[in-house]
Amino acid sequence: MDCSEVLQQLSDYLDEEAREALCREIEAHLSRCHDCQVQVDTIRKTIVLYQNDRAVEMPLRVSQTLEAVLAREYERPSDGDAR
Repeated sequence: MDCSEVLQQLSDYLDEEAREALCREIEAHLSRCHDCQVQVDTIRKTIVLYQNDRAVEMPLRVSQTLEAVLAREYERPSDGDAR
């Protein structure tokens, strides 16, 4: 399993919906791939923040930058883009 396959299956893996064999493959990949470990840890922490009842206030500039980066990553225009 390579990094792109891990990222494609990441949602199911983190939601614990992946079948056991797939989880073992992903965990084996994570044990040897630092970049994917960082991505998975970051996503897990983000999920925890969203599940937490307290609101997290982000500065406007940080929010706009995050939105723009995510929009580029997923190839869709963000509200802040002047296209």
